[in-house]
Amino acid sequence: MDDARTPPYRFPTTTVIVDDNADFLTNFSLELQEKQAYRLFDLPREALRFLERSEAAMPPLFQRCFSPHREAVGWPMRDHYLRLDISSLEGEIRNPDRFGEVSVVIVDYAMPEMNGLEFCEQLQNEQVKKVLFTGVGDEKVAVQAFNDGLIDRFLRKHEPNVAQTLNRTIAELETRYFQEVGNLIHQSLRKGEAEFLDDAAFAAYFSDLCRRRSVSEYYFVAEPNGFLMLDAEATPSRLVVMTEEDMQAHWEIASDQGCPRALSEAISRRSAVPYFWRSGGYYRPHCVDWEDFLFPADVIEGRQRYYVAYLDGPDAYRGLRDSVVSYREYLKRLDAGPALLPAN
Repeated sequence: MDDARTPPYRFPTTTVIVDDNADFLTNFSLELQEKQAYRLFDLPREALRFLERSEAAMPPLFQRCFSPHREAVGWPMRDHYLRLDISSLEGEIRNPDRFGEVSVVIVDYAMPEMNGLEFCEQLQNEQVKKVLFTGVGDEKVAVQAFNDGLIDRFLRKHEPNVAQTLNRTIAELETRYFQEVGNLIHQSLRKGEAEFLDDAAFAAYFSDLCRRRSVSEYYFVAEPNGFLMLDAEATPSRLVVMTEEDMQAHWEIASDQGCPRALSEAISRRSAVPYFWRSGGYYRPHCVDWEDFLFPADVIEGRQRYYVAYLDGPDAYRGLRDSVVSYREYLKRLDAGPALLPAN
């Protein structure tokens, strides 16, 4: 996992837990983090069917944000390529089922219908992270499966503090999941389009910001670059990120448009970040309330200098909270259903 890279999006996902002992599943689920969404299965084939149906109904976002594209009709298939739709990242907040995306599967090794490794071999989505529950006698098999890349972790099922270890493991593997599924998006961005996503200094700043502001999910947005962020109640916030080149462009355009001197000086001093969302991104003469579109700048010294502004409850996203399903609502919906999913 590359800690220097910020995934272009992240949201809470669902963990699937498979064990033929229904009582163990029910009791173990009580020890999971309260904020963790999960699905329990005591029949491995039913768990596989659930995963297959879920992905068929709604493929993961990293697949849906790309579409086939070509310059001219009739070109051969070798000349086709994928087009990245940046707007689809932000648009994911309108998907009420986004939190149902599965990033981690935990499966017991010793099951009569099929063992845990056979289960992992049948998983369709190679990006899903796999954790194997083992007994003492299964450890050699688990080590070999880990070395072969079939599983990502293995844990002794009955060792002390296994619940705490598993909670930590789920969090770590979910992070790795988003690091990996974001790689194709990173590679598809044009050079210089969002270099802060690959900057360790920005990654450290952004990680701390998400922790301090209780950010539950975030999505890369452009024009201007940055992130739309939501907490567990779907309260929005916005991070605007600009380079020296971006700030200079704003200053030149504002000056050419005959902006007030105070606006020009604020941008020139780099003490404020402009976010003219109402006028297409830049200052225009009709922006008489221009003070409302300037925000105090924090400076990040990374591979280059970044000027960032955090907006809590930005006017551009007013009313958003009432129109999307929050993670809190999703958890309540899961709690209202059966803990152990019945076979169909």
